[in-house]
Amino acid sequence: MKRLRKIYLIIAVFFTVFSVIFSAPSYRIDSLDITAKIQEDGSVVIEEIALYNASEINGVLYNIDAKGYGKLQSLEVFYEKNGEFVSAVNDRGTASGMYTVSVSDELYKIKLYSPMRNEKRYFGFRYVLPRGVTVYEDIAQFNRKMVGRGWQNSIRDVSVKVILPKEADKDKIHAFGHGPLTGNIEILNGREIFFTLKNYRPGEFVETNILFPKEIVSKINPSYVKKTKGYDSIMAMEGKLAEESNRERDRAVRGMILGRVVFSGGVAWWLFLMVFIYLKNGKKYKVINPYGEYFRELPDDYTPAVAGTLVSRKMYPAPTHLFATVMDLVRKDYLEMEEINEVNSKGKSIKKTILKKVREVTSELKDYEKLVFKWYINELGDGEKVVLEDVEKYVSKNLTNAKKFNANFEKWKTLVYTDMLSKGLKQDKRNKLAVTFGVITGILLFIGGMVLIVIFQDPKFMLFNFLGIPLIVFSAAVNRPSKEKEEAYSRWKAFKKFLVDYSNLEEAKLASIHLWEHYFVYAIALGVAEKVAAGYKKIAALRGEDDVNLRVGRNRMSLMNTYLYSRAFRTMESSTVKAAARSMSEVAKSTRSSSSGSGGGFSRGSSGGGGGRGGGGAF
Repeated sequence: MKRLRKIYLIIAVFFTVFSVIFSAPSYRIDSLDITAKIQEDGSVVIEEIALYNASEINGVLYNIDAKGYGKLQSLEVFYEKNGEFVSAVNDRGTASGMYTVSVSDELYKIKLYSPMRNEKRYFGFRYVLPRGVTVYEDIAQFNRKMVGRGWQNSIRDVSVKVILPKEADKDKIHAFGHGPLTGNIEILNGREIFFTLKNYRPGEFVETNILFPKEIVSKINPSYVKKTKGYDSIMAMEGKLAEESNRERDRAVRGMILGRVVFSGGVAWWLFLMVFIYLKNGKKYKVINPYGEYFRELPDDYTPAVAGTLVSRKMYPAPTHLFATVMDLVRKDYLEMEEINEVNSKGKSIKKTILKKVREVTSELKDYEKLVFKWYINELGDGEKVVLEDVEKYVSKNLTNAKKFNANFEKWKTLVYTDMLSKGLKQDKRNKLAVTFGVITGILLFIGGMVLIVIFQDPKFMLFNFLGIPLIVFSAAVNRPSKEKEEAYSRWKAFKKFLVDYSNLEEAKLASIHLWEHYFVYAIALGVAEKVAAGYKKIAALRGEDDVNLRVGRNRMSLMNTYLYSRAFRTMESSTVKAAARSMSEVAKSTRSSSSGSGGGFSRGSSGGGGGRGGGGAF
């Protein structure tokens, strides 16, 4: 029990942490499309359009980093309404469509009120960077982090289009991108350069560094032109960054291959262990029953409780087996069932079923049979008898009674289990090597899954977390019956089939009522009482016997007759099975209450462009 409690605690902690870390945010950003139009005077008109997909937000946050590009000019904010862009109002109010701007160290922080509930909406931001282009003696450069590190959430698709003011020779345009290595650059023509990135994550950036002929920005203020050449130093820097990035790509390819090997190996090892543990500890012994389809007599000297528990494949007996034990005491003439008529306070005659003591217990009875005798007669009754209708009422009356009943029931179960062990009806010893491998591997998979996600940057390793817990539980729980227990199960299963088909067999016609009685208490424990009673009725009819009044033992009605024609049997069953189940239920309830420049891929590092503090989010 302690081991299982620890396992349940681990599972609870895992799913609590998992739900906190991976719970879905209230919004996501499906796309961010940026267009930068370079003007002949060196200024840049930038338009950014973000598509928010929100379950519940009050508005959006948007940061624009203008440091190093001159004072931000011509800021306009838009939001989508009825499929069209509407200009937002710069006002301190909190009505939808109003926004405020705060400035700190040339970082413009926009707060736009626009409540969203389970919808998508576009937001637009347009502004001018007056000194967006840097001009050298030999080249012009547009270098900026178009997507900064300040975004709160991931962005599924990022695109940046840079448009030159005039057509240029495509061979004289050099475009570099920096940020995640999964980004891509394409020089579309002599005017347009296109940057794309999928699955931007917070803390990353997308930087453009474009070199083009300086003649294109002919109207730039001459005082802004740097008195130095820049082409060679910029190309050398970009060449170095490209080489480092390509080496990192090569490492990433090797890491991806290694990740696949580790993942495949981990899954294969998990599958191997599951099969290995099953073969060593779970696969049942093959048993050949030499008696054929039927076992035509009691296979072993087992009580109904032991036989019923064995065939049920459970470790401990159930309330039905307790009922079979009581009925066996009736068959053995230790107890007797009797129906009486009693007049209640309203003067109405009602039937009650009494279980009476016939004789004292003897050494012939098992300890758990003696317990049942004393429990029912002395504790639930008055020392001589017990009214069965009162048993369930006793259990239902209060928690104290339920606990007392359940305590006796648990003690009885333990005594039956002990008797089973003494007969060799136990579980096989677990293979310690299989258990050790399984538990250790399960723990390593559970802990290592998150570590491997970080190392290989691959979310599929999360599967290891989900494989680890079942492996731990399976390793600790799987346990097959011993060969002796499996052989006994085979015998009693054949006997159960014999009982079901008994009335159709020739020997049933010759069997005495006492044999039927003996078989019937086992039929109760094995769950086939109704079929056996129906078979008995069929045989009695063929014999021409008056099965209704047939008497046995101390001139009592036979158990099958009681089952078929008297409410006493049902009352007995109810008082035993339901009372035991209710006591367990009541006790249980009481416990519960207390993450060249001709195009191609991005490079790591940065070419020094500003705008890195830009970003956005929601509130």
